[in-house]
Amino acid sequence: MKLYIPREHGAWAMLIIPYLLGSLFSNTTWTHFIFFIGILSFYFATGPVLSYIRKPKLGKSVVPALLLYILIGSLFIIPVLIKYPFLLLLFLMISPCFLINMWFAKLKKERLFINDVIAIIGFSFLVMFAFYIGNGEIPSQAYFIMFLNISFFIGSVFHVKTFIRERGNKRFHKLSNFYHGGLIIVPVLLGLPFVALALAVSSIKTWIMPKKNIKPITLGLIELGNSVAFVLLLVLFI
Repeated sequence: MKLYIPREHGAWAMLIIPYLLGSLFSNTTWTHFIFFIGILSFYFATGPVLSYIRKPKLGKSVVPALLLYILIGSLFIIPVLIKYPFLLLLFLMISPCFLINMWFAKLKKERLFINDVIAIIGFSFLVMFAFYIGNGEIPSQAYFIMFLNISFFIGSVFHVKTFIRERGNKRFHKLSNFYHGGLIIVPVLLGLPFVALALAVSSIKTWIMPKKNIKPITLGLIELGNSVAFVLLLVLFI
């Protein structure tokens, strides 16, 4: 049986980081871990679904992996949903984001910037899931952390695309530099220097990295380190 593990490596960070932040800033419990296994399994289920959308000729070959992931995900998620039925509402709120992602996949336009932003917004709701599991409510801090997560990953998309899809696009590079400047300047103007510090690593990395001869694996490892720095700085200073 082919497993059809999702190949969008950037999405792994988009899945893990917001949920981790929500768990760390709320009251961390074992339920967080149980629910995450379920979420991870359902994320794996997108692998066979997207593979079929890209190549309909695969037909029923994607079904065994899809059923396996759904079964495992359900075993871990359903007990948590029974305990916290409000989470169903959050699932309904984010479902349009992932339906739009599938539509872009069908059109073979997955690499569009807007598609990445929509996916980031959908994944960022995991901050809300984690906060609700930990606190039984969604405080104002959860919205703040979610907004920072969205801002961070949009910057990451800007950065990565300057090396791949938009390589040589000077206008896009300037827009990326402007956005990363805003990640530092806006928080400082709002009296939030520690937020500027948490986002500064992303901006400085974008400005100092050479724009040529960077291998995808190197780019991925740098973004991984950038994500770790973002989480650590938020936890330490926010």
